[in-house]
Amino acid sequence: MLNIIKILVFPILSTSVVAHASNDVEINTITSTALTVCTTGDYPPLTSYNTKTKKYEGFAPKVVRKFAQYMKLDLEFQRTTWQSLSSDLLAKKCDLAIGGITYTLGRSQLFYLTEPIIKSKKAVLFSKENAHLFKSFSDIDKKENLIIENKGGTNEVYTKKIIENAPIRIIENNIAVFHCFEKYHKKPYVMFTDSVEVEYRSSTADSVLSSSGLNIALRNNPESYKVYMANQTIKGKALVLAMNGFIKTYRKEIDQWYQESLKQPYYEEEAVCPF
Repeated sequence: MLNIIKILVFPILSTSVVAHASNDVEINTITSTALTVCTTGDYPPLTSYNTKTKKYEGFAPKVVRKFAQYMKLDLEFQRTTWQSLSSDLLAKKCDLAIGGITYTLGRSQLFYLTEPIIKSKKAVLFSKENAHLFKSFSDIDKKENLIIENKGGTNEVYTKKIIENAPIRIIENNIAVFHCFEKYHKKPYVMFTDSVEVEYRSSTADSVLSSSGLNIALRNNPESYKVYMANQTIKGKALVLAMNGFIKTYRKEIDQWYQESLKQPYYEEEAVCPF
């Protein structure tokens, strides 16, 4: 875990923290010890665990590796799930949580959140064979369709908030959702997820998924953004302020890393559709 030694003023990092850390706060020196980072590893291109190399890949792991080099910290990853992400961070199993984490009011009340990493909003994912069936939200929210979501994240919360008629099936593993799409690509199955995931999943080689859901207007869907989270402690504040400074300094490079992550192939662990 991070070890905080002393307090100093670091003007370049006095940027706003989403979770109300003040702009003029003094931050702490972070020593060259381990930076432990929680991530799910099941959400390419933002975070993916390569079962062959035993390494984390994708946009968020790349950003945090560069950040660790920038701060001269030794980086360690801690595997988590969407269900246990917040509890693992609160239990101090890690110093920072990264990946496809969407800003929410609830998260901002529990944690310090960084400046926006990338912008995003919810979008619809379905197979290419069913693209002709889904032209609007009303086409989706019907009893004859099935909504499939991964458990524990904002996708599940959002789906249960807007869907009134279509049945919803919650699956433990995010990767298993996509196996369901491959297995049942002729059936009218739908997933509500982040636009970045729709963009990525529909663009991979031999994908059965359509990108046309990016153009469907959805209810209660303001533009949001991805953030990283730390505990509301002195060292958590120091870490988030340091990350904000890094984001501000390397904004151009971060945007480039994101574009590269969309084109990168990912070797994902196997996950089977449970039905």
